[in-house]
Amino acid sequence: MKPVIFAICLGVLLSKALSIPLRSFADIELIGSQKSLFPFLGGSAPYFSFPANYGIPTDIPEGCRLTQVQMIGRHGERYPTRSEAKDIFEVWYKISNYTGKYEGSLSFLNNGYEFFIPDESLLEMETTLQNSIDVLNPYTGEMNAKRHAREFLAKYGKLMENCTNFPIFTTNSKRIYDTAQYFAEALGDGFNISLQTLSENSSSGANTLAAKSSCPNWNSNANNDILMSYSRDYLENISDRLNDENKGLNLSRKDAAALFSWCAFELNAKGYSNICDIFSAAELIHYSYETDLTSFYQNGPGYKLIKSIGANLFNATVKLIRQSAHLDQKVWLSFTHDTDILNYLTTAGLIDDTRNLTTNHVPFRDHSYHRSWYIPQGARVYTEKFQCSNDSYVRYVVNDAVVPIESCSSGPGFSCEEGTFYEYAKDRLRGVSFYEDCDVSKVSKEKELTFYWDWNTTRYNASLVNQ
Repeated sequence: MKPVIFAICLGVLLSKALSIPLRSFADIELIGSQKSLFPFLGGSAPYFSFPANYGIPTDIPEGCRLTQVQMIGRHGERYPTRSEAKDIFEVWYKISNYTGKYEGSLSFLNNGYEFFIPDESLLEMETTLQNSIDVLNPYTGEMNAKRHAREFLAKYGKLMENCTNFPIFTTNSKRIYDTAQYFAEALGDGFNISLQTLSENSSSGANTLAAKSSCPNWNSNANNDILMSYSRDYLENISDRLNDENKGLNLSRKDAAALFSWCAFELNAKGYSNICDIFSAAELIHYSYETDLTSFYQNGPGYKLIKSIGANLFNATVKLIRQSAHLDQKVWLSFTHDTDILNYLTTAGLIDDTRNLTTNHVPFRDHSYHRSWYIPQGARVYTEKFQCSNDSYVRYVVNDAVVPIESCSSGPGFSCEEGTFYEYAKDRLRGVSFYEDCDVSKVSKEKELTFYWDWNTTRYNASLVNQ
């Protein structure tokens, strides 16, 4: 759909949908009461810690000294994108124009419901204290980033001592830039921080935090034949149930799918969502697994090209680890999109790539890939390098949980000995080339990621884009 046409349609939907009386104050007792739903909403809901923490302490092992830390983070909680909002507004239009009394799961609408997107200018944006629907919302992207920064300082602050010029790297997506800025503000004024803003345009080639945007060969439909075989009967069950309760509502299976997005993003904007209460536990499980399938076969191990895309950033992070003893800078902070983090984790081998996900049923014992666990809003992946006696070790911390490298975890704190880690990384990168496998030459001549090394001489200040 053309942008102008979409804007007109969205404006019409908003003007009609907002005719339902607004409620001034939220139900305080509901705020923060739906955390158990976050893992089932495909990474669209607020931040939560990685559930499979294996009981490993995240503290630096006793007797060891941290020598470098890298962080790759996702933007914080946000409003839906324009494409996501289109489906949400369509179902909201149907519901808000229903002339009967709402029954069953939708009966809460009889009490003066306030729709969580009052203005289309909020689409694509980070949720903040200022633009949240409820002032008590504990899940804003703004506060998530600021809390994250204070936690970072508490654990890694010593590595930042004596920093005279400190960069934070961000893509030029406005919500990602805003997250980086909130993070920087919360670090305090003791550091001379500069935001290095990198373009997501394909012309950036390999010198980017958003490698998929520079990969002409990536195709979201590459594994559609697999994804289409998964049963979506659960969506029809939802629409049938709501239609039976409210005769003449005529919700479709597509509308039912949009309700899950509505639920997740309303949590980001209000701190709770009555829409979330529509779903049964089984329906949440089916939806969650469908988001896992889609992600696995579009941006994870189920799509062979992803390992090449993620290699661009993974290779750079390994290079930083190798050079850590010779670099004055010991802390490297980067912010990007969820899919870029998934690409990176796939190449790093932190996601199981030894077996594909089935579409025949929801697996439980063999369910090794949970999209929401890896990239909730505000996700963060740390790479720690520490020295113990005369030896150095590397390990990963994903969303507050140590995630060991499966084949190399015999070091302190289930870390990987440095030399063995380099052999592991070499093996992960064997036979893959971002530039060649993606045909990057079709869109750019940039063959290497250089911004970590040339930021001090090449000022990165790409114009912000609302995407």
